[in-house]
Amino acid sequence: MNTLCKANPDPNACENKPRIVRMDLDESLESYFLKVVYEACKCYNDPLDICTAIKQCLDAKLGRMWHVIVGVEFGSHFEHEPKGFCYITYRGLSFLMFKFG
Repeated sequence: MNTLCKANPDPNACENKPRIVRMDLDESLESYFLKVVYEACKCYNDPLDICTAIKQCLDAKLGRMWHVIVGVEFGSHFEHEPKGFCYITYRGLSFLMFKFG
């Protein structure tokens, strides 16, 4: 991940903490989502591994049917359950997490 951070020209790409861009969550879960993203990035470098780790954590704590997308650049259009959406940026990556199904 450090390579991605150094290669990204955005001066905010290398922030020290994950940042919530948008969310539709119970506020009590806000810190949990930030922690899950931070811990997954601490353990893994590959976006697929990060994505899998985040999904496993969310499914275990909040019930199944969480969908997780991690990447540098992507578009999205989706539906989600009420109180089941969070979009975070951290170290030049975007993290889209939503519950549906």
